[in-house]
Amino acid sequence: MQGLIEVATPDALVGTTYGRLLLAKIGLFVVVIAVAAYSRQLVRRRVAAQRPVPVRRAIWVELAITAVVLGISATLVQTTPARTAATDVAGTPAGYFSTTLDSPIYSLQVELDPAQSGSNSIHLYAYTKDNRPQPVAEWRATAALPSAGIEPIDIPLLPLTDNHATGEINLPASGEWQLRFTVRTSEIDQATVTATVPIK
Repeated sequence: MQGLIEVATPDALVGTTYGRLLLAKIGLFVVVIAVAAYSRQLVRRRVAAQRPVPVRRAIWVELAITAVVLGISATLVQTTPARTAATDVAGTPAGYFSTTLDSPIYSLQVELDPAQSGSNSIHLYAYTKDNRPQPVAEWRATAALPSAGIEPIDIPLLPLTDNHATGEINLPASGEWQLRFTVRTSEIDQATVTATVPIK
């Protein structure tokens, strides 16, 4: 599920390293299931015929493919998510804002769409300093437009996974909005980062 969220679009699935690794993982997983099903059928046939069951080769194939799947999974964790990589390749689309904010204890990837006045969707992804998903205990965010006298507005956030949250906010005016994010990663560890987002 997390992989599909990170991919976001069909183009990112085939046009990024993350997407291709995810496809390879899914394909190999299907092969593992097929080999396991074949082994099961082989055992049933041999038992029915009361003959020895030579399934050792199928088991080794299954174990080898499973090891490759685990290796791909480990690589995916350290690979730039497809939705971010696709944006980097194509350039930031019009009406879309993306940035990465660094704190002493985490990095926060922020995506705002369509980055225009009115209703906006926000996605937040927390990562450790070595680019692994950072589990988050609590998310808080506000948006303010000091130039127009708009005080901080709370952004309600819904966690989707351990390191990914989303929310919706109505930005009533254009201007340089100040977004402030506080991420708590444990009972005592938290940090706040800010971003200036141009809203048209």
